[in-house]
Amino acid sequence: MEQKLLLTFLHYQRYLGLTDLDYSETGRGYWLNATWCSYGIQLLVAGTFFSALVAALSEPLYYIETKSSTGNIFDNAVMMTASVTQLLANLWFRSQQQTQVALLQRLSRVKEQLQVDTEALSSPRWMFRLWVATWFFYGYMVGDYAASFWLTTPKLSHALTLLGFCLRIMSANFQFTCYSGMVCVLQRLLSVQAEGLKILLAASPISLEAVGRSLRIHDEILMLCQKELVQVYGGVLLFLFLYQVMQCVLIFYVSTLEGTFYLEVMLTMSGWLSPILLYLILPLMVNDVSNQVSPSCTLSL
Repeated sequence: MEQKLLLTFLHYQRYLGLTDLDYSETGRGYWLNATWCSYGIQLLVAGTFFSALVAALSEPLYYIETKSSTGNIFDNAVMMTASVTQLLANLWFRSQQQTQVALLQRLSRVKEQLQVDTEALSSPRWMFRLWVATWFFYGYMVGDYAASFWLTTPKLSHALTLLGFCLRIMSANFQFTCYSGMVCVLQRLLSVQAEGLKILLAASPISLEAVGRSLRIHDEILMLCQKELVQVYGGVLLFLFLYQVMQCVLIFYVSTLEGTFYLEVMLTMSGWLSPILLYLILPLMVNDVSNQVSPSCTLSL
């Protein structure tokens, strides 16, 4: 049976140098398709983050001049953490790509059994559009503020750090999007399975074979949630959350330096902070499965 895509954008991760995940149109489903191009992208991405880390180590660089030695030290630490955490997140993601393929293939089979069109789900689509919109928004913010701040005295270290920051935003938010989209797929599969089980139990006579088959599907989905999904995304989210929290603390600190909250300062800080907070709470928002399925089908991640 030909398998259809679980989510349209999952295999885009190969174009960001995250994994070799690809999708076969011939019906083989998801698979790993390592090419010289994909290896080249991965090396380019890793080289960019490593170069940004070296630049931050070789010269004190700051996202924002805090006018405080303590603030500047923490700011520089945040800059180094951006490269380190993203490198670790990407390494974890790549090391688990075999598990990710197995997860996607098994979910594809469950999707076909339940006859669910996960590509039609609205939540993953708006999450992907949000990722694109956030990237353009940050592009404007970087061009309007950070680039002009750093490039008044052009230096290679400044350019490398800025490039690493932009690439980090793109990669990290995409990984958040992939995880959140996968949770939405699992929610939908559990919801359809629970609805089907209710219909089977309300039928007369009850088909024990059909009920058993439905319960086996339910157990398989839960096992995938508790094992494979956590294995693939657990380390990724840990590293990404670490940097997001540090960045939030830095922005809150800078916003209180003057002692008075000016409107222009508040708008600027809100612009930087809003997407960071959004992607901090997005995984928690989509993981509220108790409102999606019956208590017996609660998803625990």
